[in-house]
Amino acid sequence: MAYRNGQVLDFVTTPTEGWLRESLKTCRSRLLVASPYVNEGFTQVLREISPSVKTTLVTKTDLRDFAMGSSNLETLCTLAIQGVRVLSLTGLHAKVYVFDRSRALITSANATWSGLLRNRELGVAVSEPSAVSQVASLVLAGLGADSPPKRVSASELSNLRQPVEALRSSVPNIPPVKVPDTPEALQDASFQLPDDGDFVKTFTGWTRLTLECVLSLPNDTFSLSDMYAVCTPIAERRYPRNQFVPDKIRQQLQLLRNLGLIEFLGNGIYRRTARL
Repeated sequence: MAYRNGQVLDFVTTPTEGWLRESLKTCRSRLLVASPYVNEGFTQVLREISPSVKTTLVTKTDLRDFAMGSSNLETLCTLAIQGVRVLSLTGLHAKVYVFDRSRALITSANATWSGLLRNRELGVAVSEPSAVSQVASLVLAGLGADSPPKRVSASELSNLRQPVEALRSSVPNIPPVKVPDTPEALQDASFQLPDDGDFVKTFTGWTRLTLECVLSLPNDTFSLSDMYAVCTPIAERRYPRNQFVPDKIRQQLQLLRNLGLIEFLGNGIYRRTARL
């Protein structure tokens, strides 16, 4: 235990799971968790939670993470079905656990078996109410992102199963998803999609249309204007009654960013991370 400006700081080391379980025993209304990677290790900890506690999970929904097994899509689907509010935040690296307004843990430990039980982790827990509230506000605001985390429904998560399977089968040496934790070996600047179009076909509607347009662009780096020029005529033919085509294109670009298929570079400029 240490003191800083009158604030009590607890240092939490491996196994982080024990500290979380003890904190859940006194959690009464809200649990907020931010973790890039999540698997069954987290759901085991949640068995300690009171039914009255509302749980929010901020995580990444990058298809490459699911394909590599770094994070488990099935776990997120289960959590969403059980009522956990799942929010997607691109580029998330922080690991934070907030219990009501009484405790917050800022740590290196992901919400996974390895992070909670095996890896050598270190975290700092704070218990001063204003500090706890500030930590929660920062997480829910997106930790400096251009927009706050976006909620992903159970059905939207379920719809990612086919794209993840197609991506896993197309990239050599990707372990099966049952492997709970693997290195971020697939997080390269760009990656190759199968050229048979099977991956693109796993999407439907506006998402498929927008992805097809992104992949058809001649350069990896492109502007919003480039997207409008290519995508708008196709969208107007396919959805003649839709009066908000530019809005839909921007919405779908945000979704593709959350899935790790493009990056937003700022000032209306994007970069394609996936190519045929």
